[in-house]
Amino acid sequence: MANFFKFLYKNIASKILVSIVVVLLLTFFFPKKDIFKYEFYNGKTWSYGDLFSPFNFFVPKSKRDINLEIKYLKINQEFFFSKNEEISKKIKKIIKNNSFLRNKKNKYYCKISNNLLNIIYKYGYLENKNFAKNNNINNIFLLKKENKPIEISYKKVFTYKKVNDLIEKSFSNKNKEEKIKNFLKKIITPNLFYNQKYTEDYFNNKIKNINKIKFYFVKGKNIIKKNEIINENKFHILSFFRKEYEKKIWNKKKTYHQMIGYFLMISIIFSIFLLYLFYFQNKIFHNDREFNFLIISIFFTSIITVLTLKYDSKILYIIPFCILPISVRVFFNFDLSIIIHLTTILLLSLITPNSLEFILLEIVTGFLVLLTNKNIYKMENLFIAVGKIIVTYIITFISITLIREGTLENISLKTFYLFFFSGILTLFVHPLIFLFEKLLNLTSDISLLELSDTNTPILRLLSQKAPGTLQHVLTVANIAEEAAVAIGANSLLVKIGAIYHDIGKIKNPVFFTENQYNLLNPHEKLNPIESANIILGHVSIGIELAKKYHLPNSITDFIKTHHGNSIIHFFYEKQKKINPKIDKKKFQYPGPKPFSKETAIVMISDSIEAASKSIKNPSNEDLEKLVENIVDKQKKENQFSDSDITLKEIERIKKVIKDKLISIYHTRIEYPNN
Repeated sequence: MANFFKFLYKNIASKILVSIVVVLLLTFFFPKKDIFKYEFYNGKTWSYGDLFSPFNFFVPKSKRDINLEIKYLKINQEFFFSKNEEISKKIKKIIKNNSFLRNKKNKYYCKISNNLLNIIYKYGYLENKNFAKNNNINNIFLLKKENKPIEISYKKVFTYKKVNDLIEKSFSNKNKEEKIKNFLKKIITPNLFYNQKYTEDYFNNKIKNINKIKFYFVKGKNIIKKNEIINENKFHILSFFRKEYEKKIWNKKKTYHQMIGYFLMISIIFSIFLLYLFYFQNKIFHNDREFNFLIISIFFTSIITVLTLKYDSKILYIIPFCILPISVRVFFNFDLSIIIHLTTILLLSLITPNSLEFILLEIVTGFLVLLTNKNIYKMENLFIAVGKIIVTYIITFISITLIREGTLENISLKTFYLFFFSGILTLFVHPLIFLFEKLLNLTSDISLLELSDTNTPILRLLSQKAPGTLQHVLTVANIAEEAAVAIGANSLLVKIGAIYHDIGKIKNPVFFTENQYNLLNPHEKLNPIESANIILGHVSIGIELAKKYHLPNSITDFIKTHHGNSIIHFFYEKQKKINPKIDKKKFQYPGPKPFSKETAIVMISDSIEAASKSIKNPSNEDLEKLVENIVDKQKKENQFSDSDITLKEIERIKKVIKDKLISIYHTRIEYPNN
């Protein structure tokens, strides 16, 4: 008894130690910042009191605002030109020295030509004849000495077209004047040259000098008033104020206090989870491998969430939170999958933005998807679960938005994309289950289904060496499965456990009655102790074969427990007649006794099915009496003391087995010949 309490103390202490380590790690990894006290949404009313700034801060312009300003600057861009005064002087000299224009008869044309030059070069002639087409401008800027620009109306500046039009208007189409026009068109050249470098530098400098501040608040200035509608500007201000608040208000002392708060809250949530395991899932609580799997799963889900929030809190819902409860349900049961989902969501609500929305979305989605058929190993059921996740997320999110804002105008399609990808990522539950099985030696329904194939190496060997035993285990599996369904036990686990429980009979098969076809009983040549050793040995041999063929521990449990610590009464009584002074343990199975409903069902079904073979042409009454006697005997031997099976459940099992045996051994009714 002392050793038992010592073991129990160590077992519980190790669980508490693991939990404390995880709590401390989560406390360390959870983000340390000031929790902004207010929740606000675009388009909703500010339901709190007047909010005043506790410090000076400014709200920067958004990228959209800055891009709009740059666009405006481009539309109203200034273009700068340099003027070459020498060009007009040079052209006047050419006209003065022209022999035709020097003629006294043509002085009139010379005067007109000089007037044209004065008009054209007064403001200037642009070098690029296509400039006006490429740039929608009203004014240009003429660079003087030291690059001091003078603004000139674009209408006053001459272009190639304007120059040609002016020349044409100034002269007629007479042959003499036509020569002068062609001459002037040839010699008059642009004197305004586009200064691209200065223009670009000036424009880039304007962009650099764009004021990045949109709003500025001094300490004590009102940010928003009570019951004021949060428009787009106010939402932008409040969002930035929250970030600044978290940066400036926080200090080391508050960080320590927050860590204490995290530690206490995480500890409370973990304590509730541990108490649930201890009182309602005691078998899992005392199984180190399964316990650690559950705790580590919660921890890694939390760490993934922390990293996602650190990268971008807006993509929180891309995380497939439903993978954890689905995996737990595959390995364990519905109740535990619900509790672990609630535990994880409560933990994460401490750090997620809009925690109430997060809790509602994840709990509603998690509950609904867990109502999906447990046979998640079927792709059809998995896709149904994924569809439920996506649809439930979307409907729940729309409902919350309507309650919160009364409209769907501000809803973002990006959120729906996140829900969709979260559902798709849930498809990875299959490889994840496979990984858990290999790393932690857990058993899922997927593995159990694979083991149900009678072409597995170990069952093929059983079929060859002990065909009678194979027939026996298949009959036991059929009976036990029905019994498990009747009491709500894991019927698939019971079926597979029953199929493999007697694999130890592969060695020495003829020493077991189901394999003795018209053969002499080999036990007649052995003394009772030798016979008992062979019969008892099939359990230890079965365990060795289970290890050799890598059967899961959950299946090995059926091999160990299908006889409990019962005695082989036939050989025991036979030996007592030879020698009354006998060591009872030599005829007793090593155990352990069944420690679950499933292993208890297989023990009952195995004993009854084997015993029924010894009755020739049994009647219904014989079979019912057999069932009662065997179960009563197992009760007297306390074979069910370690399992969580109830008397009421045992009665249901007896009824199912009776019905199954009667259907197996029924006789055809003979009808009289007419």
